[in-house]
Parts: sequence; structure tokens; C-alpha cells
Amino acid sequence: MKKALSLKPRFLLSVALTAFLSLPGYAMAAPVKNDVLAKVGPYKLDLKTFDEQVKSLPPQLQMMVAQNPQAKEQLVERWTQITLLALKAREMKLDQDPEFKARLEDLKNSLLAQEMIRKEVDKDIKVSDAEAKSYYEKNKAEFSQPEMIKASHILIRVPAGADEKAWKEAEAKIKDIKSKLDKGADFAQMAKQYSEDPGTKDKGGELGFFPKGRMVPDFEKAAFSLKPGQISGPVKTSFGYHLIKVEEKKPAETKTLAEAMPQVKQMVKMEKQQKELTQLLDKIKTKYPVTINKAALQGPAPAEAAKPQQPAKSK
Repeated sequence: MKKALSLKPRFLLSVALTAFLSLPGYAMAAPVKNDVLAKVGPYKLDLKTFDEQVKSLPPQLQMMVAQNPQAKEQLVERWTQITLLALKAREMKLDQDPEFKARLEDLKNSLLAQEMIRKEVDKDIKVSDAEAKSYYEKNKAEFSQPEMIKASHILIRVPAGADEKAWKEAEAKIKDIKSKLDKGADFAQMAKQYSEDPGTKDKGGELGFFPKGRMVPDFEKAAFSLKPGQISGPVKTSFGYHLIKVEEKKPAETKTLAEAMPQVKQMVKMEKQQKELTQLLDKIKTKYPVTINKAALQGPAPAEAAKPQQPAKSK
């Protein structure tokens, strides 16, 4: 059974901390009076710079920071930790290490490339309503949602290669559970008690919403034939026997242009950005030719790599 994964808030906070500290200019030596958030040696972090860097994070991370009262405090705390470690590294002259200098040069190139894109690619890109409408009409399928159902299941698992006896025992168990459900037992409680699907058992068998093509064929056929509130009889798949309960159905639909307008404009903008970037890169290449050694990327052939190296003949 396939199942979508969701990002945990703690993981998102970790991503936000990493993204925040990767942004340039978060440390300032001369902040505005009375808005200093933190000081570490000669470095100071002021409120204006802090807020600007938070606003530079992706929208999802900005929202996470706004909704988490402790997130800003954690960002400042992480800044102090990084700055302390950086000061000690300078004291140890780690910034003079050739390997570090090479990595620093790569980081500078990355930041300069981002700044170049911001100033030369993104600066004047606008998307009109007419352009958005044209894109929408040509790509309606991108704004369509197929029929979806929200379902739960109870699984009595049968191991791969099991004999007929194992299948009959699993069928008997699933029929016994169905009998309990027919007498009024709660489906979620039965799933927690009997289901052998570790991914959904503790959630009462809940699978969430899914379209056709996501589940194995026999399971899908049975699930989409049910009405909301109905529970299937035993359904046999390669995993074992299932009981399926459909909670809700969403019919197939296509967003109207008005509903999809923000998304459409963003997609058109991205296309324009990519076109502008490609043209800019082609222009720069005329001054700085590019050569890529694809053969070196492939490495030696497996047979050649396994051959013992022969000593060179003496002259």
C-alpha cells in the first residue's frame, strides 16, 4: 500500500534554522539603537536584519516561524551558537586552511549567482491576467483533480509464498472481524485491535484521501465501488485480506481560472524566469566558454576498474 508522508513541525523548524543561517548578512556590527537582539563578541544581530532574513525564507517556513512562539528565540539562539563557533574557528586560523578557502569560494559563487538572478532575472518579471488566462486554457489538465476517496482499512496479512492453509486462516479472521462490525463494533477500534498494517493500525486504519492508481488494483476496485459509510466484505490482495470503509468521496473537478489564478501566475512567472535565465547564461557563455568532460563523470568501465594495474616497463 502506498502512503503519502507529511513533514513534521520539528523537522520544518530544523529546515528553517538551516535556511536562515545560510542567508547572507545576518550579523551586523553597527545596528540601530535599542533593537539589538543578540551580541557575540564584535558581532551584533539587530531586529531589522533578523526580520528581513525571516521574510527571505520560503513561505511555508515563514508561516511555521510565525505560528511557533519559540521559533524566533531558537533562530536567535542558533545564531549565537554559530557565531561563537565561528569566532573560535578564526582564533584557530581555520579560515586560513586551503580546503576551507576553496569551500568558501564555492559559497561565494553560489551567493553571487543568487544575487545575479535576483537583480537581472527576477527584477522586472510581471504576469498579466491575459498571459495567465492563455496559460490556463492550454494547460487545464494541470489544474484538474481526479475523483478521490477517503478510506480506512483493516488488514490481516498473509506472507508472500504462504500456503493455502495460511490464506484460509486469514480469511476466517477477517470474516470474524466483519461479523463484529456488522453487529455495531467501531471500525477504527477494530483496526487498532486487529489490523496488521503497521503504517495505519494506530490511526484506526486511516489511509487518507487517494485517487485511482495509488493502491493495488483489487483494493482500489473495491474501495471506489463503495458509498460513504459503507464497509466492504473481505477483499483479497497480494498483501492478504482487507476490510475497507469509505469515509468520504470527492468528485473529479477542475479549478476555475479565478480559483487557480495565483497558482497560474506563479507558474507563468517561473517559465519567464527560466527563459530569462537561459538567455542570460547563453550570453555569458560567449565570454566564458564552458567545457564539460562527460567521459570523466562516467568513471572507468567496471571491467577496466577491476583489472590489476600493470607496472610500467622500464626503459
